[in-house]
Amino acid sequence: MGLRKSGVFRTAEEVLVITCDVCERDIGYEDGRRPREHFRISRHPNPGAIDDQTPAVLVCSRECLRAYAANTPGPDRTKSLPDGRGPRVKPAR
Repeated sequence: MGLRKSGVFRTAEEVLVITCDVCERDIGYEDGRRPREHFRISRHPNPGAIDDQTPAVLVCSRECLRAYAANTPGPDRTKSLPDGRGPRVKPAR
């Protein structure tokens, strides 16, 4: 049995995989290969420059978006509005 010495050795390359920040599901590669639909959530105003605007969170589905929104700190949106009106109530039929 003989060995053939053919081929070229390549240097190792770093491959970054994008995953959902809520459920850790694989979304695709950072260079755009094998992409899946996903949402990018960013802060406004974004502190980065035009070329350096990285999203704060990546989520893979609407369910993960709802789960992320339910756990984020922020104002309580169930209280009354600033003009004195309360939360909307559906009229009874």
